[in-house]
Amino acid sequence: EPAAAGRSPSLPAVGQQLRGQAPARGAAAEAPAAEAKGLGKCLPKSISQEDAGYVDEFRGWYDVQGCGTCLDYCRWVGDSGPGGDPRERLERDMSWWSCRLAGRSDSRTAQGHFRSWPFARCEVEGQDGPPPAALPSGAVAAIPVSSGDRITDEQLRQLAANDAIAVVMVVCKRPKYLQQAMASLLKAAREPEKFPIVISQDADDTPMTEMVTSNYVNTGIAYHMHHSHDPNAQQVAKKFGGSKSTLGYVRIAQHYGWALQRVLDEFGFNQLIFVEEDMEFGPDFFSYFGAMLPLLRSDRDLFCVSAWNDNGYASLVTDPNIAYRTEFFPGLGWMLTKSMWAEVRDRWAVAFWDEFMRRPDVRQSRHCIRPEVSRSYTFGSEGTSSGQFFKTHLSKIKLNDVNVDWQAADLHVLSSASAFEEHLAAKLRDAVRTNIQDVDRLAGEGAELRIEYVDKTGYKTVADKFGLMLDEKEGIRRMSYRGVIPFTWKGCRVYLHTANW
Repeated sequence: EPAAAGRSPSLPAVGQQLRGQAPARGAAAEAPAAEAKGLGKCLPKSISQEDAGYVDEFRGWYDVQGCGTCLDYCRWVGDSGPGGDPRERLERDMSWWSCRLAGRSDSRTAQGHFRSWPFARCEVEGQDGPPPAALPSGAVAAIPVSSGDRITDEQLRQLAANDAIAVVMVVCKRPKYLQQAMASLLKAAREPEKFPIVISQDADDTPMTEMVTSNYVNTGIAYHMHHSHDPNAQQVAKKFGGSKSTLGYVRIAQHYGWALQRVLDEFGFNQLIFVEEDMEFGPDFFSYFGAMLPLLRSDRDLFCVSAWNDNGYASLVTDPNIAYRTEFFPGLGWMLTKSMWAEVRDRWAVAFWDEFMRRPDVRQSRHCIRPEVSRSYTFGSEGTSSGQFFKTHLSKIKLNDVNVDWQAADLHVLSSASAFEEHLAAKLRDAVRTNIQDVDRLAGEGAELRIEYVDKTGYKTVADKFGLMLDEKEGIRRMSYRGVIPFTWKGCRVYLHTANW
């Protein structure tokens, strides 16, 4: 709603909306159900009649909108059958608890729409709403908003002014992928006013637009913006061969540059996190980025924070509490600041934006922070890259499932290049020197080993032994720091290193 007397809503009101509840309006907010019912302000039941859902004792009518009358039809939907009491859980494999919300035309709320379920079932449609059901111990109710609670430009600017971190979900034309990605993102613990979600859509795929509007815009979950294709993109792509995939990479780079300009320059955010429609996220995704932001801002030797570990196979990682510096730009869920954008704004990539970020003139010998266990995972077997490396590599990356409190973590070793190098030097000094022939014999729980390699002639042999990524970009091995690549192997920690150490 427009703010009264030309004033924009206060920040607490914005926060309430982003959490999924209507901003308080004086006495009316103290008894919303009574006022709404007394004045006949209930939204009408959905015009949709699709998907009756699985038959069980929980399917039926609820007063989700809180107006005092049961006009919201809710049930289990999906491919894995009913999941039982929604107070206990809201998802079961490929099924989830979903509603045909009053005042809406869509048949379902998306997976991940509800974070908990405090509502009691009514006997029949239109019945007076019963009091909310008791939640299981520790659960926190998150009441969804009705249509009309869209996030506005002015509200985004307010959040930016309060130093929020914009979470930019880059999408194009894979709506089913986006539903999976958003369900995962919304499961991660998040302060919505600190991490507002912006869905940035490339072009105007109608199914994607309709799904985003219905599931995330009308519900106040995310802000939606559109990037139009550049008619000259085809000509640009010819400089790189002109293939269909090359055109895709040109358009993706243009989209990223446009999103950076819109979010950082126009809305005024000081930092943003890029995620994509084919990604899932660890439960501590936002805790991780929130804790790393002060380091990124304060240290001139850093230029990004990433959620990804290219060598993050389950066989090579164990400790969810560890993060490292790397000279390699990982991408796949990453954060940068407005000051970094200012450096590259006028020469942004025309194609292959991730390779652009790895260029020496862009990186300028700076580092990224990355976790041992990835906080992001890509399930995108379809897309511009045609699933490049998906089966052989990306699908094997372990996604963290431990909710680490990064705000309480000791991040001293990451706080500066000198602190990290001192830490690495001590680890290498104390580790037992070995080789790939003896490493299996020496490996054991708690052991720390180091293996020296010659980069140009010996890296492939070592990488093949452990299953590490073989390639390098701009002379930098993936996840390395001055040639050091740490990982775990059969219960022990291994540090690959060159003679420089």
